[in-house]
Amino acid sequence: MAKLPGNYWRQLGATAVSNIGDGMVTAAAPLLTLSLTNDTRLIAGVSFASTLPWLVLSLPAGVYIDRFERKHLMVIVNIIRAVLFGVIAVAAATQNLNIWMFMGILVGVGACEVIFDMSAQAFLPSIVPEELLEKANGRLYSIEMICNSFLGLPLGAWLFVLAVGVPFGVNAVAVAVAAALVASIRLPIVEGAGAVGGAAAPVKSFRKDLREGMQWLWASELVRTLAIMLGIVNMASMFGSAIFVKYAADELGVTGRGFGLLLSVMAVGSIVGGLIGDRIAKRLGVAWAIILAYAIFGLGGIVYVVLPRVWAIVIAVAVLGVAGTTWNIVTVSLRQRIIPTELFGRVNSVYRFVGTGSMAIGALAGGFIAYRYGLRAPYLASTIVSLAGLVWGAPILLRQLRV
Repeated sequence: MAKLPGNYWRQLGATAVSNIGDGMVTAAAPLLTLSLTNDTRLIAGVSFASTLPWLVLSLPAGVYIDRFERKHLMVIVNIIRAVLFGVIAVAAATQNLNIWMFMGILVGVGACEVIFDMSAQAFLPSIVPEELLEKANGRLYSIEMICNSFLGLPLGAWLFVLAVGVPFGVNAVAVAVAAALVASIRLPIVEGAGAVGGAAAPVKSFRKDLREGMQWLWASELVRTLAIMLGIVNMASMFGSAIFVKYAADELGVTGRGFGLLLSVMAVGSIVGGLIGDRIAKRLGVAWAIILAYAIFGLGGIVYVVLPRVWAIVIAVAVLGVAGTTWNIVTVSLRQRIIPTELFGRVNSVYRFVGTGSMAIGALAGGFIAYRYGLRAPYLASTIVSLAGLVWGAPILLRQLRV
């Protein structure tokens, strides 16, 4: 059996370290938000600020990811992220942080995450053989979830109760260490390899580069359909995710350290999905694995509406986690395999603009839905919208993947 190369393990190490810190922030940031405001619109506004860069920066970021060395971009934005988290830590610890300042800093953090995540996906095929992409992505998602959810989430909530600024300060250090690990990756210099091999790609006009990415995606019915389906379900899922800390407090009676523990337990399914997602795809076939995962996305919201109990939410989210990680492994590997390397950054930027940029819209809408109709209403809306996306997209996937 072929082994994953040494460079991959360096990137895996960077993923592990940074995700411990990110998990801490995932638990601590909603708790910090709830300590700053009780308005569901402002609570959702924090998620909106975090995801807005996906809507604004995805398209231009893809052009520059194809122009510059992706490893260097990953290092630079992680350093900037470390500084921004350091600012949050100091401001929170000295009680100089307000909800608007928090949102503003999170916009900057989100911008760095856009560039890092897109660069990392484009970078992976340059350090992993094509036949090992599913395995490599599966291991990455598994270690990400283990470090983020089982280590970072409970630790972040515990440290937040101890001292509000500490989780953000620790994450600043973790992100800096991850930057150093990525910087240690050494790639062979390949003549004419462009951004993938380390040399800058030939510079064309920004408009022409962007147009090439948009035209390639639009011409591929398969990738276009996946992007639109992802956009629909991401927008719908954010209806509830944006106000979940409020839902957990008011509907489930979970706050403080219990919130981090709840998030950690809920992540079990994502870890399982990372370990078995590639096998699910092989057993069901790519098309049916994607469709089944999407159906679970749509149906999961019903539990929040009809059975607001901790045990029920934990089970539902565990199943959703398996589905979500399976979707990611299958669709990311599919895109890495069929999108030309020299176009990957631009095509992926259009894909993420459609598929991930919608999260900002969903977060904003979720806050207003909850404010007007109650904390369960966003989850009902999520179910309706997601299933509508499945009805539209499933026949296209079955046809394109020849099932």
